[in-house]
Amino acid sequence: MATVDEKNSAAIDGQFDLRITEDKMGMFLSCETSVIKSPAFMDEVKKHLEKMGVKAAPDIDSINSLQLKISQTNEAISNFPIAFGTQPVMPKDGRLEWTEDFFAKGYQIDPVTKRIDFKQKMERRSVEKDQLLVRVIPPEEGSDGVDVLGMPIKVPRAKKVELRGGQHVVWDGNEKGFRATCAGRVKYVGNMVDIDEVLHITGDVGKDTGNIRHNGQVIIDGNIESDFNVEASGDIEVKGLIYASDVICGGNLYAHEGINENSAKRIAVKGEIVAKYILNATIECHGNILVKKEIFQSNIKTSGEVNCSEGRAVGGEIYAAKGIIVGEVGSKGNVKTLLVVGIDCFLLNELKRLTDTIDKNKDTIKKMLPVYKKLKASISMLTPAQKEGMMEVNFKILEAEEEIKTLEEQGKDIRKRIFANREAQIIVMDTIFPGAILRVSDTQTGVAETLLGPIVVLIDKITAQIALSSELAKRELKK
Repeated sequence: MATVDEKNSAAIDGQFDLRITEDKMGMFLSCETSVIKSPAFMDEVKKHLEKMGVKAAPDIDSINSLQLKISQTNEAISNFPIAFGTQPVMPKDGRLEWTEDFFAKGYQIDPVTKRIDFKQKMERRSVEKDQLLVRVIPPEEGSDGVDVLGMPIKVPRAKKVELRGGQHVVWDGNEKGFRATCAGRVKYVGNMVDIDEVLHITGDVGKDTGNIRHNGQVIIDGNIESDFNVEASGDIEVKGLIYASDVICGGNLYAHEGINENSAKRIAVKGEIVAKYILNATIECHGNILVKKEIFQSNIKTSGEVNCSEGRAVGGEIYAAKGIIVGEVGSKGNVKTLLVVGIDCFLLNELKRLTDTIDKNKDTIKKMLPVYKKLKASISMLTPAQKEGMMEVNFKILEAEEEIKTLEEQGKDIRKRIFANREAQIIVMDTIFPGAILRVSDTQTGVAETLLGPIVVLIDKITAQIALSSELAKRELKK
């Protein structure tokens, strides 16, 4: 039986009811068979449809089928559709149709050990020259509808997908997509698709090469020597050691033999980091960090997770928004070691930048508003040039006010995202030594005695305080 709206109904001499559905897209009839057979039936229906404000015309085919049914049976009619609105047609947004699963998330499973191989990602970003990368499917507009009362039902415009090609791709008009003009690794950032070409250095980055800056992937067979910098828009793979140098990486950073930095240098990575060990380093990373042996006296900030499950973290500070897994924390010498999860430091910095800009605009308004009011008060005495100057001051005030409004809205969104990982955890597989400080979101605890793992550190949902639980750890490891 159709769902109807009791408020939109009319009774005719107790003989039949006309009702409008809740979505106002249909008109239904309930009546005795004698009403249908009446010569005045159609006139009565039209009269009451008009009285109810129904603009949709009765469906003659439906009514004819109803009268045919009545001729064969004397059963009463209940909720029979006799008028309809025009259903809206929803639009189809434009989309990208990739020819391969280039950007698959996660890592492959080692077929022998059945463990996750953090060195082998699922993504298949390697492409050949002339390979079709992606098709751009255009949007399809919808059409508005009208309900039985004649009210329009508007549908949104279809959204067009934006995609631009970089210098290593070309548009294929037949396929309506982009092709690679060289072999390399496909890159999709913002609304641009491009190919990273590979720069292969067979020795060290040092005096023979000078500083390296490359728009693409870099493979270094040797070391990055002290004070020689490497910057690449794609992945950087170092088969030797990274010594005290600035490394700016737009993709993933692979340090096969480790990172032996000093705190005056900086490593900034947009993707993930895989390293044998990290020593005395200052690191900013937007992806996950996998370390095999040790993180020693380093300051690390990442929007992802830090995994050193088979090693230890000693000294320094590690901020990992999505969680930390480590074998040991601290050392027998009570070295202060700070582990923080659930906070995205990059968002905190962005919020500070917005706040500083808002304060700057407020200061601008504070300085200019008295000037504007003074000029406006004596506007009849101003020269044309002074009036133009007054309008320019007013424009700057309005511009500052508009920017403040925009930035405050952005700030609200950032504040929500800063603590989006509040349920992140610190998992310690082996030992927590005294001197460790463990923080989850905005709550922390210090460790005064040696604790044996496995231990999960998280915020208790009932007390909102830090909880350390080995039982939780066991369940976590079974997942």
